[in-house]
Amino acid sequence: MPDSLPVFAQACPAPRLEIASPTLAVAMPTAMVLVDYALAGLTTPTSDPSLVAGQLPADLVRASHPVRAVLAHGTVLRDVLLAQLPSEHKGHTSWPALRRWLAGLDDARVLGLVEFGAYACLAYDQPADAGDTAQHSPRDAAEVRGTRAALRRDVTAVLESWPVPRAARRSAELLDPASVRDTLLELLDAIWELWLEDAWREQLPALRAQTAAGPPPPGCGGAQWISVVTGLRPEAEYAEAADQARRVTLMPCPGLGRSLSLVRDEDDIWVLYSPAYEPGPDAGADDSAARPSRRRRSGISVGRLGSLAPAMRALGDRTRLAIVLQLLDDGPLTMAQLVDAVGVHQSTVSRQVAALRDAGLVEVDDQRYIAVNRVQVRQVCRTLLDALE
Repeated sequence: MPDSLPVFAQACPAPRLEIASPTLAVAMPTAMVLVDYALAGLTTPTSDPSLVAGQLPADLVRASHPVRAVLAHGTVLRDVLLAQLPSEHKGHTSWPALRRWLAGLDDARVLGLVEFGAYACLAYDQPADAGDTAQHSPRDAAEVRGTRAALRRDVTAVLESWPVPRAARRSAELLDPASVRDTLLELLDAIWELWLEDAWREQLPALRAQTAAGPPPPGCGGAQWISVVTGLRPEAEYAEAADQARRVTLMPCPGLGRSLSLVRDEDDIWVLYSPAYEPGPDAGADDSAARPSRRRRSGISVGRLGSLAPAMRALGDRTRLAIVLQLLDDGPLTMAQLVDAVGVHQSTVSRQVAALRDAGLVEVDDQRYIAVNRVQVRQVCRTLLDALE
């Protein structure tokens, strides 16, 4: 008879293995995460985030610093969208629809997002107990649970930990829901226009094709499932989490290169990855062969087109375009009058007017009236018309 009883290893049920359809509710905040990494000088899976970071207006980078901090690069926004965006919502595949959903968040829900973000950031270094965690989840981030003073204290602590210059002073920006909403949308608009719009459109067929992958092999564990589908071997921490999870959901997402990103949702995990992507014969193809004479007939020099780029980039933003059109209709306006006319927060209008000034499209006189530089706008229009002739 043996001297001791045999040792039994603790077991757990095999996880449920799934592949989910690609969604902008995950792709957009993930792009925000990667761009914020690039802004912080961190390594990113591909060069695209660094290119976007280099093209973001300096005033937008500065203005969005507190928002990026309290949303933990964007991971908090991803968690909330994944939990709260209705499954049938068009925002899963359409940025304008997702943007409307975000723009429609009332002040209480915006502050609830900020509070949940502050909790998540602070709990990262000092994990909360299970009871506290139950009171803070992405599904419940819809209103402020504590006092305004507590929220101010917590967001200040988050900004100090990143660090954001003048954290105590700038924490007030995160208690202004209109400012948070406008700044976040302005940042996401820029990321969409500079990168994700083209990547999403070009890669969506390849992303959707992943959902047709066959069922997992018999007896397949979570870590093995990740390797089978993605062709990548998860690190030990990811592998252990995948094998112990109740459910493992793989989701294709642009921008991750040969990296994996893990999102926890209680006992479930989501693993984001980018499938191998090869542009099709029509993706981004140069159509000059089909229209060989158009570029030659236009007579537009490369230098002239280069001078056009800043103006076109400035007019590509809907708020800046609205400002220019408003000024063309009403004539010169003060900043306060322009805020009332456009219906956007003053800090946003101020940044957008600065961007338009940098592009030479508006001017500010000695009396602080803002007016369109009609000569420059007319030159832009003439250049475009010449290219069409």
